[in-house]
Amino acid sequence: MALVIVLGAVGCGTGSGGDAASTGGKSTASSAGTASSAGTASSAGTASSATTASSADTASSADTASTADSAVAIAPRVQAEVPPPTPEQLASWQRCAETRDLAMKMASLPGAPDYESRRLDFARVRGRALLWRRVPGELTDQLAKRLKKNTPLGAVRGLVRRAKSVALRRRAILREGYLWADDVELALALVEQLSLPALFAEKTLYVQRGVEVLKLERVAKSRYLPERYRYQDGDYAGMTAELLLGDRVAVSRDELALDPLAIDLRALADTTSFDRMKVVHLTEKQLVAELRYGPDTWVSALIGHDGPRAEVVCEVLNPELHAKKSSFVAERELLVSAMGRVREVVREMVKEELPFDAAADQKNGFLRAAWKRAYLAGWKSFLYEGKSHDVYTKDGKPRPPQVCIDFLTDTWERASGTWFTPAKSDPSLGKEPQLTPNPERTKGGVDLDTLAIGNRRSVAQFTKFAREHAELFEVWALPVAERISFRERTKFFQYLAQKADYLQPGDMVSIHGTKAGGRPHYHSIILLEFDPITGVPTLVAGNAVKVREQTIEGVMQISPQRSWRHRFRVKRPWLALVDTALGATP
Repeated sequence: MALVIVLGAVGCGTGSGGDAASTGGKSTASSAGTASSAGTASSAGTASSATTASSADTASSADTASTADSAVAIAPRVQAEVPPPTPEQLASWQRCAETRDLAMKMASLPGAPDYESRRLDFARVRGRALLWRRVPGELTDQLAKRLKKNTPLGAVRGLVRRAKSVALRRRAILREGYLWADDVELALALVEQLSLPALFAEKTLYVQRGVEVLKLERVAKSRYLPERYRYQDGDYAGMTAELLLGDRVAVSRDELALDPLAIDLRALADTTSFDRMKVVHLTEKQLVAELRYGPDTWVSALIGHDGPRAEVVCEVLNPELHAKKSSFVAERELLVSAMGRVREVVREMVKEELPFDAAADQKNGFLRAAWKRAYLAGWKSFLYEGKSHDVYTKDGKPRPPQVCIDFLTDTWERASGTWFTPAKSDPSLGKEPQLTPNPERTKGGVDLDTLAIGNRRSVAQFTKFAREHAELFEVWALPVAERISFRERTKFFQYLAQKADYLQPGDMVSIHGTKAGGRPHYHSIILLEFDPITGVPTLVAGNAVKVREQTIEGVMQISPQRSWRHRFRVKRPWLALVDTALGATP
């Protein structure tokens, strides 16, 4: 029997209206896609009462919570029964210890020591978690001269603006084809300021991003979009291609096979069950590392690597370590499986470009209610406060507006099979076939509308609900003294590293503080990827202005006075519901 879950929600901004609101603005719609005098849609898609978040959220009693709410949930909570090791296992562990000892005597690669010494800071920069065999090339004279006279941001901007051709820019910036820097501010400037068309003019490009090789095609400038490259394959096929730190770009696949310098640690972590690692000794073909399976279990391992791909060859275990590792792996298996589904849903919403609720000149939070009324009425578009909005994407997928917390709750609902049914279309009618609305909200395991708790966009009610339902959530309230504003970046990331055992993929985080002018502001995100060495989140997702995946830097730097306030973690019952929905259409 499916578990039906409901929760309150964190509003974006000082307060938000929810689906329950019906007075935030006038909306009309018609199936023809234009405004009609039919008036507003039926209230079938809304709750029975209208509530909005109030300024009381800024003084929630939950803010006085202590660390008593916290728990290191990545540690095994259920000790699995592990049979005693067989003689074959004991012998293999001994052979692994001997092979590891031999590897420790082999010559080490130079690596990238300056980069590694600042690895924690590089969580600010968008890119794959990599381990470098050596530094790619050297800083070019063109860029070095500009850095002597300018900030990294000014140097990169100046070089892009003044270089006479894409070939000159490419030679001045890329190092052996890699976008790379061991200075964090320079790395940020490179990722933020560079686009692929600024460095290449070829019709087809190939990008190596860790173990992935992605094909890109150049797209001409249109009325609304600049010239760009578009992914032809991979998780984001059809979207505009980005240039991230550690990417290697070439005009042919064969070029990417020459002397690869980076080992993809994220892919290694995704295919293995460890939660943290320490690099001990890196050689031409082998890596000796300590792999962690929960806070108190470190295992020595021999890892083979070939190009960007790495895999665990063997581990040096004993009966006690084997039992602890097995218990941790069994406990974490459900999280890993469910997060695969969550990542799939997040990628889909990024590709769908779900709109933000609402525009700066509109009442925050009420657009979604108008969309929902139009969707359930079978309309294709609707008018809201004088502006037209589409109910579906061009290919018929629903596009409900979101505030930041909607993105999080939509993610979990959708991952469990609860979502709005797409419109029917006939692809034989052309690129943009006629859509036939099919208004139905499927019911999966997690349905947040079934047990309304008032305003599901109130941070106070969300926190209250989560703390009252310990069977579904773990809540960590950061103590007031530990709420470090992002203005203190170094201290902020050091704190995350110290508290890394309090964070794991799928955790939701509420952010609070003041924006420009002193206006209090809430935001919320979901944590997706972590650096396996530092344990700090390197990729998060949310909806603020638009749906996107970002670094913590990308989220927090807009209003650096803000700090993290709460971490919310769903427990096994919810994860199980998502896991059972694997394979469903997101």
